[in-house]
Amino acid sequence: FSSFPVADIARRYGLTYFDIGSRDGFQGDLHPIAFAVDVVGFEPDPEEFERLQSLPSEPWKSLTNLPFGVSDQSGLQTLYIPTDPQSASLLKHNAKIGRKFDKTQFFEIDRTEEIETLCLKDAVEKTIFRSIDYLKIDIEGAELAVFMSSPTVMKDVLAIKAEISFIPFRNNQPLASDVDIHLTQAGFELMDITGPAHWRRHGYLIHPFYSAENPPYSKAQIVQADFLYFRDPDSLGGNIAKILKLSLIALSFGYFDHALMILERPEIAEFLATEFGKTPIEIVAPPSRAYGRKAFLHAFYRQGRNMVPFVRYIRNL
Repeated sequence: FSSFPVADIARRYGLTYFDIGSRDGFQGDLHPIAFAVDVVGFEPDPEEFERLQSLPSEPWKSLTNLPFGVSDQSGLQTLYIPTDPQSASLLKHNAKIGRKFDKTQFFEIDRTEEIETLCLKDAVEKTIFRSIDYLKIDIEGAELAVFMSSPTVMKDVLAIKAEISFIPFRNNQPLASDVDIHLTQAGFELMDITGPAHWRRHGYLIHPFYSAENPPYSKAQIVQADFLYFRDPDSLGGNIAKILKLSLIALSFGYFDHALMILERPEIAEFLATEFGKTPIEIVAPPSRAYGRKAFLHAFYRQGRNMVPFVRYIRNL
């Protein structure tokens, strides 16, 4: 969006993006406005931290990696690392779920490590920034504890993407309904549920594919997904800077109608006219067209790619 009028707003206000659990690199949700986004990643695994340090900072305005975990408290804590390290967690794994779905590699503990963790308040204080605008968090079940432990930080957060579980992968793990109730009461609106993961006991092929497993075909139970929350603009007390930042996040994610509703609020529309000489639709329309064209072409390409697994698994029939 760097060549559109919205870029003037983005450059004036800027955004901070904290990625809690940044293994495998930073997600591209804010790429359209990356030129105005300062990114901070937290990764306690030494190997992964070194790999992240070697990545280029582009396209972000700035990029910082910190070698800490984030939890509900600061100090040394035990990280439980199963055979598949992607499922490492500060919470103890629920082996019953691993046996139920025959996926014990995510639950059988291979080793433990003592790692240094920060509560969210201390994590912010480790940086040069005063608040978090967009928070992406994926820490295998401890998300709600982080939200609840730092209310003063959370009241300034404008958008959250969190991996949420529908079944208890960890002992005493809060589930999707618990997280949703807490964030709704804190002034957030659920915008979308993306990347749902479904599990069956035998194998990984699920609807609509036909496998060599027995039984050969089965739908699967939803086990987790990413929940995307935006702050309710009414909860921002008329703070124009925060409301404009919220609209920038909505635009970057592709929620142009939602962004337009935010910008059409009388006090915001008047501010845009005075400060930037633009109407809300003049701000929203150009990036909407560019994003929409790209989204359409990407979906068209994906439709073709989606035929590949059908061709691959048709032999199972």
